[in-house]
Amino acid sequence: MSKLKDEFKKKMFTYLKEGRSLSYITSKTGIGKTTVYYHMRKLHGRKIKQIVIDLDNLERIGEIIGFFAGDGNYYYDSARWETRIRFYFNKNEKKVIEYYAKSLEMLIQKKPLIYPRPSIIILEVKSKSFAQFLFGYLVWKPHDKIKTIGLKNKGLLHNKKFLKGFLRGLLDSDGYVRKGRKEIYYGSASQSLFQDFVTGLNYLKIKYKVYLQTREGFADFHKVRLSGEEVDKFVKLIQPIKAIENDAPTRN
Repeated sequence: MSKLKDEFKKKMFTYLKEGRSLSYITSKTGIGKTTVYYHMRKLHGRKIKQIVIDLDNLERIGEIIGFFAGDGNYYYDSARWETRIRFYFNKNEKKVIEYYAKSLEMLIQKKPLIYPRPSIIILEVKSKSFAQFLFGYLVWKPHDKIKTIGLKNKGLLHNKKFLKGFLRGLLDSDGYVRKGRKEIYYGSASQSLFQDFVTGLNYLKIKYKVYLQTREGFADFHKVRLSGEEVDKFVKLIQPIKAIENDAPTRN
């Protein structure tokens, strides 16, 4: 570093404090990415709290895995050398947002970043280790998550603690609890993920009806419907947060 010209040193540290990307700093100063990254870690590293995943709470793991499978996104930012995991929420579902923000914080021992948008709320975690954790439970084809994602280890669908959380996460992300009527709907463009949901219902002996919605120019959409007493049974066993949001039977 001592060999670098003072003017480039000053520019580099200015850009680092501004939060500029590695590529940007390299292009403006001519300093290599490895050197810039070293000083970035030295400058900011101690301020970044590392995540510690609670591997003992299978129900919480299940609900976070389920919600990510339904409404999550993984992205690697090569310019910043950052791994980003995002969870997307309807901004009007306040109880769902509050619940999963807290659940995610308890799972990784760190508060997620929160980004409000006009119609959605985003929870974000920047962590390579958390991404690897998700990859351990889910599998999907690159650039085609919506249609191909599914649970990697199907045996987990016979673990009641994991299954309870998993079905909750799926329902709270891609499901619908009809207000004022005993009806619950869940749907997915991924046949694999949909089958995971149905397998879970079968294991819990919950009755349902399935539908296939074909849409010209779009992937087939798989849907399941619960009604009557089966809704009561599902809510009692799974305790989805959307049921609370819609004033359905509440959690214990």
